[in-house]
Amino acid sequence: MLEFKDYFDEKKCYIAQLIKMANADEQLNMAENMWLNFVTVSMGITPGDLNEISQNLEKFHFSAPLDEKERFFMFFRMIQLMKVDLNINQKELELCREMGLKLHITGEKVDKVLAYVKENERKLITFDDVCALIK
Repeated sequence: MLEFKDYFDEKKCYIAQLIKMANADEQLNMAENMWLNFVTVSMGITPGDLNEISQNLEKFHFSAPLDEKERFFMFFRMIQLMKVDLNINQKELELCREMGLKLHITGEKVDKVLAYVKENERKLITFDDVCALIK
């Protein structure tokens, strides 16, 4: 069972943002579900916590980490989730843009990255590609 402090935990708040992105098209497909499970395990989030997070999304309050590379990597993971089903829709782009701004990336740079992502929707995009566009 989650405690009050969990709603402000950086990792859990970020996972809540990822779940919102995965649900943007109102269907969580197998690829998105597998990707979410992979990321949560790699971040040390238990399956029980993942379930509780997904049941209480609106209670989580995201704040960006101070470390620039960590913020860029969070944005990159959001992009990867958006691309995992090989179909990027407008709602996903809007949520990804919102997350980029929350991560203190300028609107111009976020838009530049998202345009690149959309142009390369079915191609591999690396963390270095994203960093090159942001910096």
